[in-house]
Amino acid sequence: MKRRRPESHLELPDRAAGYGLLISAVLSLLPQLLRWPWWLLPLLAMLFAWRFFMLRRGWPVPGALIRIGLTGLVLVLVYRHFGTVFGRDAGSALLAGLLALKSLELRRLRDYMVCVFLIYFLILVSFLYSQEPWLVLYLVAVLAATTATLVRLALPGISGRRATRLALRLLVQAVPLMLVMYLLFPRIQGALWGMPQDAYSGLSGLSEEMRPGDVRELTLSDEVAFRAYFPDRLPRPSDLYWRAIVLGQFDGRTWTRGREFPTQQPKVSNRSQLPYTLTLEPSNRPWLPALEWAVYRPAGTRLHTGSALEWRQPVRERLVVEMQAQPGDALAAATPAELAASLIQPPASTRVQTLAAQLRRGRGDRDTLRAALAYFHDQEFRYTLIPPVLGEDPVDEFLFESRRGYCEHFASAFVVLLRTAGIPARVVTGYQGGEFNPGGRYFIVRQLDAHAWAEAWIPGEGWVRADPTAAVAPERIEFGADALRRLVSRGATLGRLAPGALELDWLERMRRDTRLAVDLVQSTWSRWVLGYNPERQREFLTALGLGDFTAARLVGLLALVVALMFAGYLLITRPRRPRLDPVQRAYLRFCRKLARAGLTRAPHEGPQDFAKRCVRERPDLSEDVRTITELYVQLRYGSPDTVVPSEDFAHRVTRFHTT
Repeated sequence: MKRRRPESHLELPDRAAGYGLLISAVLSLLPQLLRWPWWLLPLLAMLFAWRFFMLRRGWPVPGALIRIGLTGLVLVLVYRHFGTVFGRDAGSALLAGLLALKSLELRRLRDYMVCVFLIYFLILVSFLYSQEPWLVLYLVAVLAATTATLVRLALPGISGRRATRLALRLLVQAVPLMLVMYLLFPRIQGALWGMPQDAYSGLSGLSEEMRPGDVRELTLSDEVAFRAYFPDRLPRPSDLYWRAIVLGQFDGRTWTRGREFPTQQPKVSNRSQLPYTLTLEPSNRPWLPALEWAVYRPAGTRLHTGSALEWRQPVRERLVVEMQAQPGDALAAATPAELAASLIQPPASTRVQTLAAQLRRGRGDRDTLRAALAYFHDQEFRYTLIPPVLGEDPVDEFLFESRRGYCEHFASAFVVLLRTAGIPARVVTGYQGGEFNPGGRYFIVRQLDAHAWAEAWIPGEGWVRADPTAAVAPERIEFGADALRRLVSRGATLGRLAPGALELDWLERMRRDTRLAVDLVQSTWSRWVLGYNPERQREFLTALGLGDFTAARLVGLLALVVALMFAGYLLITRPRRPRLDPVQRAYLRFCRKLARAGLTRAPHEGPQDFAKRCVRERPDLSEDVRTITELYVQLRYGSPDTVVPSEDFAHRVTRFHTT
């Protein structure tokens, strides 16, 4: 009876392949290490170090009880930290732990193959977190290393250099097929499957409510909200108001959207339009920030009160949309019910009512609006990134006590003053400004550019924008939120800037230029690769003359192109007959003449053995057969110094006859 090998014995296909598998596993996990809980890193390090010493020093495979215990420990730790074992974060952490545990029990080729495909899957998981070009380049390198390990498993004994070359060759051969699938596979708006909900837990963005301090929290985030590319002329800094949400209902502390009122798309005027392309980053929110005013509604959006655009679904993937603005005009349409709702608010304090009466005294709506802006400009109001906490009546405390706040404090108090004075008004939240990148003619708008301002109804003009923040700190509008943070960190007093306060030294300029160059690469990648949506695919097909192709016909075209590619590949890589020199061709012609006489050369027969057999069976051909064979042997296998005219050999073959 054959003895069974001990369980601790390692049947390694190749020790070098074991090292390659270990390296590929570690490289596939590096992009996600900082996103996982703190305890997972030392656990993974311990398990992979254990595996390394099993390879290096021949340590035995741990027993079944130890492996089962470690697996249970990983499951319990993941569940206690995340509250689940499913989802993007919990699932990826669990998968990493299982990969490290699986590496401890590698005995057969099948175990190695399971680990290789787990690594491939972890490479895909990294794209659930980021799709930046730098990460793509890194993961392609990891993919090549993993494929080289797979080659070493399939071809034991192959050198590492040859395995790497073969892996790179396989990846390069897959590139044309990848490009064809990418360009021609029918694009579907949205993902083919739903992402787990925790994939959006870390995203930040505007809320449909505004309380004191809400907008200020976004200024702590450097995340990109969107990029706006302007192919023609650029907007003025004073026009860079990206409206997203209109808030019309106030309960004394919180602004909400309130009732919806019928709204109309702004009419296209004789003013020149301002086209631009908006690339929205995922935010898990439906808002579509747009310059005032968007003269048409993109497909898949709906229009809310105040001409605010909103997608029908939260933005959970990068979107590229063509937009067109009409700056300088006012939204001139409003129903009586909408204007009445824009005057409703809780009773203002006595001090607020007195101030509103002073601003209103003897003035029309437009002059009252100017007087309110002048009040914020002339009094001791201060724009600050760290506003004080307000009590039960935040508007009264802000106007008469603290007088220090962020944009939402100014916008909220300003609208309350106007409503108390009898002027319909509302709060608008969105983004203001953005960092201009001259290399690509686009603005980078980040979450820190979030802003709140006011709109007031002026008879004969419509809804007019009024920004009290600009009256107190014009630097916020002129230079942007990022520059404002830099000024405050230097101790500058806003509204009283000295000349040259924003000048950058050489180190800051170098950092800025490097940051913009990196963002240009990322923006180009997002726009032309990640932003290849159904609209862009339709433009590409139209350029090829295939604009009327339906999805079904496109699938048929894709299948045809793929079939032609495979046929071309088989044609290129098919075995080819070796090219024969004149001596070989003449000798084969000689053999065919003998075959017609019944003397067929066997595959194993050499020229001299074949000649001996021909002489035995046909003595009448002996002289010609010996002469031609001797000449052939001399030409093919003789010394280089031996000179035999090949023309003489070919001439003898031509004259040879078997009858």
